[in-house]
Amino acid sequence: MKNTENITKSSKRKVSRSFIVFLIICIAALLIVIYIRVNPKWKAAKLTIEPAGRYFEIQCLNPDGMTLETRIAPPDGYERVPVESGSFGEYLRKYPLLPDNTNLPVYDGTTLNLPDIPAIFDISLGDEGYQQCADSVIRLYSDYFYENKMYDKISFQFSNGDVCSYNKWRKGRRMLVFGDFSMEIPAAFPDKSEQQYRNYLKEVMNYAGTLSLQKESDVISVDDLEIGDIVCNYTHVVMVVDKAINEKGEKCYLFGQSFIPAVCFHIISRTDGKDTTPWYLQENIDKDSFAIGTFPFDKQDIRRLNYMN
Repeated sequence: MKNTENITKSSKRKVSRSFIVFLIICIAALLIVIYIRVNPKWKAAKLTIEPAGRYFEIQCLNPDGMTLETRIAPPDGYERVPVESGSFGEYLRKYPLLPDNTNLPVYDGTTLNLPDIPAIFDISLGDEGYQQCADSVIRLYSDYFYENKMYDKISFQFSNGDVCSYNKWRKGRRMLVFGDFSMEIPAAFPDKSEQQYRNYLKEVMNYAGTLSLQKESDVISVDDLEIGDIVCNYTHVVMVVDKAINEKGEKCYLFGQSFIPAVCFHIISRTDGKDTTPWYLQENIDKDSFAIGTFPFDKQDIRRLNYMN
């Protein structure tokens, strides 16, 4: 009888130990899965740079210019508005460009033949294709803040409204996301490297979009439109990257964008009769409904991001 009892107790202990081991393995596996999920790894895509074979003229274009301010001249009678030294406006004007008449690079190594594009930013793309329309706006603002060590301003909303802060990210905090739910958790060691900054941006791009840009911005009048402002609806967003004005006070703008599939940020042309120009006159967008490139917008889509404050 005692032997039977001992065997039973021994079996229970073995089952108990096996269950504990199984439970420890499950918890460890879960922690590994969570760690991988909340620690994305950004990797630069290999972009293809090739000539586009443009067969028509784009107005105001200097093919030798390698920045916006040297590539695209203002229309006759207009002058660029002044921008402060070190400002986001100056950052955009001096952003390096790919050579003129270049096919639009796509994140997967292919290109799009769009010869009416007057300027393509020499900007990297992640190899998984996250850097689309809203992401490119976030990327440019974020890189500007990062390069100027304004780390406290690198903070963006996900589409669900939760905020992902780079200052917290670099201290080891991460965002755990399931559908529309997200929460901040400690999941890494402090890391201030540029690679970790890129990892952070990948996470933001994965969960942000036009909806989050709308939540982080306010509607403004077309009369108040400045460099860095956006035109954003639920499906697409473009950004004002330059502005010029004439003696009558009439204004014109350069707009930039990315889209699906993820492509390098680029300037959008406008066709006026037989002419192609990169400049949009205020009268082109001072309407209840208008188009920038092939994308339709309404006047309530003209917005100013909180990042500009």
